[in-house]
Amino acid sequence: MDHGHAVGEVNDNHLDFGTGVTSVFGWQANLGIPFFCFLFIAFFIPLIAFLMFYWLGDGWPDASHALRGVFDITFWIAVWGALFGFFMLSLPRWLAYGRLKNVIPTRFNRQRREVCFVPEGQKEPIFVPWEELVAWVTEAQGVTEYGVQRQYGFGIGFYHPATNEKYTLEFQTYGQFQAISNWEAIRAYMEYDVHTLKEIQDPLDLQGPDDLPW
Repeated sequence: MDHGHAVGEVNDNHLDFGTGVTSVFGWQANLGIPFFCFLFIAFFIPLIAFLMFYWLGDGWPDASHALRGVFDITFWIAVWGALFGFFMLSLPRWLAYGRLKNVIPTRFNRQRREVCFVPEGQKEPIFVPWEELVAWVTEAQGVTEYGVQRQYGFGIGFYHPATNEKYTLEFQTYGQFQAISNWEAIRAYMEYDVHTLKEIQDPLDLQGPDDLPW
């Protein structure tokens, strides 16, 4: 499974690695967090004020007056706060999409059994036989004032067929299991074990009777 959504496109001819987009959950969080904050500030806080003045004040008159007064203030705070939160959450995502347009993916062609690389700063692609590709998982651990920190990554490398120059390409991952799963997704595609993007990425669809349990 490609848990990190690093795979961008899969078809019968090739797989593009390194240009995948984030999952649907990211967009749900972008919309859900500001919307929840809007509901909490605009309606829940006035409701708390209503209950407090109803119990501690002069009953219904004080409670209804407090509800209207607090709602007039919190509603516009909620509106502008939710819009600002949505903008701040969406800005990094749109910037990432803008950078993604200029990224040339690493293409794995299983029909020709070769991998196409375009190193940064170069225009000419490099074609490497699939069997000569080397893959690895990296793990780094360090101690800071906040505790032990671990970093994981997935890397692939090869020697240029013409110049014998060494090239490496590494991706940061959230954990060792995710790094291994990235390689397994590529290997399964090249060995004709999977044929569609849905087989290696969670599409967030309803689970079918023949789907895997994870």
